[in-house]
Amino acid sequence: MKRDRITKRRDKLARMAERAAVPERSFLGRAPRSLIRPAVSMACAPSLQAIAAALRDRTLHIDEESLESAWRFFTDGRTALYGYDVTEALRETVRLQQKIVRPEPVELDQAPVAVAV
Repeated sequence: MKRDRITKRRDKLARMAERAAVPERSFLGRAPRSLIRPAVSMACAPSLQAIAAALRDRTLHIDEESLESAWRFFTDGRTALYGYDVTEALRETVRLQQKIVRPEPVELDQAPVAVAV
């Protein structure tokens, strides 16, 4: 049961990341123009697409803490993703990407050797 909940959460987060990677079209009228600024969306698109791909990859283990931080990143309107600062949004997106898509630790098959000069 818990696995189904995590799988559903991962799929939903992947859809949110893919949706955020595409710049929104502005609406005319009194409605807000867009939630995520087009410049922010375009700058963060590669990282958001990498996050979406990692979330859809079932072989990659993602802990619940990382999923919770991704949920807060996409749903909390106070994150930099919804702000005006492109650089800060890119920094936060890359931080989340590194948390979700972390490389496997490298194990050395030989002990380190000291070299005397």
